[in-house]
Amino acid sequence: MRTPALLLLCVPALIGQAPESAPAERLADAALAFAQKEAGKLGGEHRFKVAQPPRVPTVRAGVLTFEASHLSKREPLGRFFVVVALLVNGERVGMVRVDLEGSWAGNLLRAKGDLARKTEVTADLLEASPFEGIPPEGALAEVPEGKRILRPVPAGKILTRTDLEPIPLVQSGDKVRLTATHETLTISLDTTARSRAGMGDKVRLEAPGARRTVTAVVTAPGEARIP
Repeated sequence: MRTPALLLLCVPALIGQAPESAPAERLADAALAFAQKEAGKLGGEHRFKVAQPPRVPTVRAGVLTFEASHLSKREPLGRFFVVVALLVNGERVGMVRVDLEGSWAGNLLRAKGDLARKTEVTADLLEASPFEGIPPEGALAEVPEGKRILRPVPAGKILTRTDLEPIPLVQSGDKVRLTATHETLTISLDTTARSRAGMGDKVRLEAPGARRTVTAVVTAPGEARIP
């Protein structure tokens, strides 16, 4: 007769215990959290979902935990996967992949009007436009400096890195003042450019009497520095 009473006493304790999530659910949660963390370094708002329910392989008995290590690609957009380590009692016993799908929400730059070749890219020629989904590869979210249009761009197009080229500050054959610094010693000499380059680009330079060219970084029109 005392058995029902004992069961009633146990009911509150059982109700207070939340059931532990299934291993596959915890594995998926670990992958989603890792993807969101890595995406936070890239800007904009990324959204993820599980593309295919993960399968947890059979492992030895013990406390099973998961530790995500890396993404299959730098920009987690479209279909990709997260590599997750399986640990039993804190010891790694295997690896598994979790397939996810990612999208991006934010503002991308579009051309306000038709842009002709060699047009210098400035803020007044572009407009920020809301976007959600998988943006074109190399899509721009900020106005680049020192760039011009490589080929004609129609109005409304999302601007990408492939649409642009550096504005040349140095042309092949130009005289370039080269500066090199080592600790407290600074040396400058006049050279001749053997390639074309824009701000921050590398340029090949030839010094008078030299048998080979040196590579330097353009710092201003007609100026370069050896990094």
